[in-house]
Amino acid sequence: MKYTEIYQKLKEKYTDEEIADSMLIPADMTEAEKIKADAEFRAFRMERLRNMTDQDMILSDVMRLRFQIDTYIKTESFSFEKTFGKYVQEYIRVTKKTRKQISEDLALHYTKLSRIVNDKEEPNIELTYRLEKHSGNLIPAKLWWKLIIKKQEYVLSQDKETKRIEQNKVKNFLRA
Repeated sequence: MKYTEIYQKLKEKYTDEEIADSMLIPADMTEAEKIKADAEFRAFRMERLRNMTDQDMILSDVMRLRFQIDTYIKTESFSFEKTFGKYVQEYIRVTKKTRKQISEDLALHYTKLSRIVNDKEEPNIELTYRLEKHSGNLIPAKLWWKLIIKKQEYVLSQDKETKRIEQNKVKNFLRA
């Protein structure tokens, strides 16, 4: 009943074709129909997965990684388990390449890549550009950079001792 009312209101402004093109109108299904539809969809999805090439699987995993990074940046607080290095390590895994191959692809010394992956060295902006290109632009440099910034913000908020030491070096500061 409710959908009929919505349809009538839309019909006053739009043609049936416009409504069909722009709206997703849920179907009223019985429980048995829902189960059957779910099974059909699952079978279709499994068939699609079986027919994916290795390249399709890699691209799919890279997109999944991108969404994970994006979600982490937007919704979670900083974690040492989710640093730039950890995400680069996951990127290497999903591309099915070795660190050596990735370091060559990125024109980056193997030792430097290893230090970045192990969070012993901070990456630079140039590396984010290279990772963007290497990922086929699926993971933008800006997203990689936000991972670096997230860690820096955390360190900045936690390092009270360095802040005190550095602020004690300042002379003739403005007083508010």
